[in-house]
Formats: sequence, structure tokens, C-alpha cells
Amino acid sequence: MDQTEETALVRRLIRGDGDAWEQFCREFSVPLLTFVRWQFGCSREAAEEVVQMAFVRCVKSIRSFDPARGRLFAWLKTVSRNEAHTLLPGSQVGPGLTPDPLPAASRAALERLNEVPLPEEILARQETQRLVQEALLELPSRHRAALALKYLENRRVAEIAGLLGQSEKAIESLLTRSRQAFRQAFLRLLHPENREEE
Repeated sequence: MDQTEETALVRRLIRGDGDAWEQFCREFSVPLLTFVRWQFGCSREAAEEVVQMAFVRCVKSIRSFDPARGRLFAWLKTVSRNEAHTLLPGSQVGPGLTPDPLPAASRAALERLNEVPLPEEILARQETQRLVQEALLELPSRHRAALALKYLENRRVAEIAGLLGQSEKAIESLLTRSRQAFRQAFLRLLHPENREEE
């Protein structure tokens, strides 16, 4: 979802459009759940509770969302952090814990992307898994799905085409755009000081 679509969605959410809220949940529930599990190292059930409460909070406070201050998913992450600190016992709250193999798989996906390789010293950093996870979460859902099917599930292009109902040529193009979007998101997170220069 690009920024223009996001702005239109927020306007519909403010008007109380039920279809918009369904779209909002479809778009953000999985990445938000993944973010909460990664950030707090909690069980899926605990993360689902945090995400549900975050969505409830968003329904009540959507008018306070200011697109000039950032993207909708960044706001959702902030709301989720606040809810997690309220709902999760102190012993469960600990960024950097790994609740499932996704961060390791994400790192493997990064290493297998067939664009210009990143320097070994960057790949060796402990924070790489967190950066990869954050970069994946920033991607539009279509890009995230394409990369997950290709690099996390090791699907062939023909299989992905069948699953997503598109031609193989369209999937190859989508994968190229998805890899580029991932690399840009990753490098932005790796070098946040360069954002102002863009």
C-alpha cells in the first residue's frame, strides 16, 4: 500500500467505513502480529491479544493519526508497544528474543537475494535479523508475500504464479520490484542518517 492509498484508507477509517476497517485489519494484522512476537518474544496467543487491543485502541484514536509524522504501520507499532507493556508480564517483555524461526529465515532470505551482495561485516552483525524483520514489515503486502513464497518457502516462479493467480512473467517482475523494495527498506534502516538526503 503506497502513501496515497494509505491516506485514502485513513480518511475512510475516520468516517467509520466498515469495509475500510476490514481492509485495515487484513493489511496490517499479520505484519503487526509478527512485529509483536519478534519485539517482545511472546507466544502467538499473547501477541494476538496485544494486536487485538492495539486495533481497539486504533479504532478509538484514528483521528489522532497524523500522516505528516510517519506511515500508518509505524504508528501501529507504537500503539502495539504501548499495549504490550500493559498486557504482557514484565518477564515476557524483552526485545531481541526469538519466538519462532522467522527472523533466522528472514536473514537467510536476505543472504539469498540475488542483487548486489551486502558486505560480510554487515551480515555478521547481531542486529541484522532485527533489521531484516523490520524491512520485511515495511513492505507492501504483495511484495512481502512474493518474497516469503520465493525465499522462505522455496517456491518456484510457476508455483507462485499459480498461488497468486498471475502469469509467470508478472511474478518475475513482482519479485524484481519486491527485492528492490526490500533492499531499499533494509538500507534505509541500516543508515537512517541518509533519509534526509533522499
